[in-house]
Amino acid sequence: MKEIVQFPAKLKTKVRDFIVEERGDNWDCKVSEEFDSRAKVDLTGLEENSLREFLLCEMEKREIDHFSAIKDVARVLGKSVDAIGYAGTKDKFAVTSQRISIFRPDMERVRNFNHPNIVLKNFRWSKRKIKMGYLQANHFRIILRDMDSKAAIKSAQNIRSLQWFPNYFGPQRFGSLRKNNVRVGTFILKREFEKAILAILTDTAPTEKPDITFAREKLAKAIRSAKTVEEKKNVFSDAARYFPAFLKLEKELLFYLGRKPEDFIGSLKRAQRKNVLMFVHSVQSHIFNQILETALSEGLDFTKEGQQNCILAGYKTRFFDGRLGEIERQVLEENNLTLDDFNVVEISFLRMKGSYRRAITEIKDLEVEISDGEEFSGSKKMTLEFTLPSGVYATTFLENFFVFE
Repeated sequence: MKEIVQFPAKLKTKVRDFIVEERGDNWDCKVSEEFDSRAKVDLTGLEENSLREFLLCEMEKREIDHFSAIKDVARVLGKSVDAIGYAGTKDKFAVTSQRISIFRPDMERVRNFNHPNIVLKNFRWSKRKIKMGYLQANHFRIILRDMDSKAAIKSAQNIRSLQWFPNYFGPQRFGSLRKNNVRVGTFILKREFEKAILAILTDTAPTEKPDITFAREKLAKAIRSAKTVEEKKNVFSDAARYFPAFLKLEKELLFYLGRKPEDFIGSLKRAQRKNVLMFVHSVQSHIFNQILETALSEGLDFTKEGQQNCILAGYKTRFFDGRLGEIERQVLEENNLTLDDFNVVEISFLRMKGSYRRAITEIKDLEVEISDGEEFSGSKKMTLEFTLPSGVYATTFLENFFVFE
């Protein structure tokens, strides 16, 4: 893939500038022309006393994150979060439509469902719950704004000429503020659990708010001063009180360490799994990105049959043959890691067997249109439509062409 000049643009100026519609087996979700949260739920044609246990529908949402939406749907319908099935997560500052399933719903609650940011529609019954992995693709309609005329024309030409793009993991995988996920994950894989915990609690970055930095630095100083077990208990207990409430992982670790200040493995075991897993996953993603970048720079062809993937490293990983395998071994060595490091037997849910990920992604249903921008005087806007396979972010595609302001 040749080097492409990136041009500045504004993404998500308006909520409807980012539309995501889920594509599945015989079910293409659609976003409404007008989002009307006051509209009554339409159950026309649905047999309400079906013997099947799962009610499928489309959940259209705007300006609400995925997990809050699922939690709110469950609450309004009087169900547990586990009773709501879904195939993939969707963006917050956007209008999105996706399939969900509801286990043994109370139909009266469904009929009366009302939420300012969520609409339920297009109902049918099923024997099965919708699960992660059922998603095939997402269709995007995205508007980019405040573009220079020449830049818009050139970037449109670049996009139209591109048949595939590198399937890199995006920056959000590595920590949106402190960008220390790989550092923490590496400590965990090397069994340096105390260092991992202290990095989670005390690493600072200029992108964080001053009160958070103050709390982290205060804790770091107190840890250095504490000598006895009792002093350490007090340090962690005090920090659990003054750390901001929204730092949930940090608070979980501090509450535990306030009782057992030297049990760093135990604190990780009792934290929410998804929060701890993200650190190890970030290491896998980092290695994947480095392997792919090196391979592409050397001209390896990932369109060839049998050479379409790169590894997501794990203790059961098998390296590819030839030059790609050499690059994989080289990148692991450069990161001071071995495959055995991913077998974290001390914390069973962190044992990573490994898998593979597509190295490049094909763009389908691509349409590009340039028009005058109404938001920014004298500028152009670009409207893009395209379909990407599940697990591939639209922003990963767009970052090949644009620098977002």
